[in-house]
Amino acid sequence: MNKLILLLFIFLFLSCQNNDIPVTETGKPDYGRMEHNRRRIRGRHKPVEDSNIYTIGDTVFVPAASPVMTKLKLQSVTSGDHISYFTTTGVVKPLTGHKAEVASPFDGRIVRSFISLGQKVSRGAPLFEVSSSEYLEHVRMFMQAKKQKELAEKNLARKKDLLEKGVSSRREYDEARLEFDLTDKEHEKTAAILRIMSLNPDDADLIKPLVVRSPIAGEIVSTQLTVGQFIRSDGDPLVTVADLNKIWVVANVKEKDLGSLHLNDHVEIFTESRPEFPARGQISYIGDIMNQETRSVEVYIECQNPDHFLKCGMFVTVRFYQTLTNSIVVSSNSVLQNHNKSYLFVQAEPGVFVRKIVEVTSFNDKGLIVNSGLEPGKIIVSEGGIYLQ
Repeated sequence: MNKLILLLFIFLFLSCQNNDIPVTETGKPDYGRMEHNRRRIRGRHKPVEDSNIYTIGDTVFVPAASPVMTKLKLQSVTSGDHISYFTTTGVVKPLTGHKAEVASPFDGRIVRSFISLGQKVSRGAPLFEVSSSEYLEHVRMFMQAKKQKELAEKNLARKKDLLEKGVSSRREYDEARLEFDLTDKEHEKTAAILRIMSLNPDDADLIKPLVVRSPIAGEIVSTQLTVGQFIRSDGDPLVTVADLNKIWVVANVKEKDLGSLHLNDHVEIFTESRPEFPARGQISYIGDIMNQETRSVEVYIECQNPDHFLKCGMFVTVRFYQTLTNSIVVSSNSVLQNHNKSYLFVQAEPGVFVRKIVEVTSFNDKGLIVNSGLEPGKIIVSEGGIYLQ
């Protein structure tokens, strides 16, 4: 009897165990579901540990014993004055009015050169001489007009004297006055033609060749002079004079950075050959036309260049500086992104952190400027915020 009861108990026990084993439609054990059930049972019976963190809305709760706490670094938020900067590229160009490309105003032949490459010249200094029949014709016309004016002026003075003495009539005086006015205008016209061509009428002489002079003071940076060469007035420039003691750096500034620029802001210019010795300059002009392809605007920076280290056409790196007052700067590691929004975590109390949406802009290479969404005095997660997501 006891054996019968024992066998019945074993049968019932095995039946209960088999009820927990899932089977397929063919009656065979479903091992996949068995593994799933075992994992579910383990999870249901896993003891709650202090290392778990949980979230309610935008608030994250972190137990003190959680290993996550050791990965979080906190920062107290303060406001103050900071110097911000951003960098872009630029190119060196001569300052307006500080570069002159000189050609002959008349066709002719070069008979003499007064300059060499790299030579310093003053304004009005002779550059080269040209033998030109066209030039001599203009000189002849000027000298003839000058002579006629002198004769008309003498005649006018004589008629005036005779009129005062009652010997000449008023009509004769008026005719002499009209003749003088006409010759004076002709003289001024021929003199103006010479001045337009950078020639001094007082130097006009039929036995002297044309002397082409420098319109500005500077340095000879290019010359194509060859004595005996025939040149044309519509040809390429023969001499380039430039004053490079002061130059322009034209920088391309993106649309997003334009709001931080102001006239006379401090700027530094870096070159590849001497990156440790930046040149200094100031913003002199901010362009009004945006390049539609690059979405950038040209910004002109005036720089002193006494050693001529910055060469025209050189590509440079431009760093713009701006002083920010009462601004909040945080670590770039403290700000996270989600759906095109920036946010960080603010400590409400020990172990409790609240997600806050903020608006930020770049600040140097070290951090971010918080424009809105955060007040001084708050404590934020400066590193490790990724573990609270």
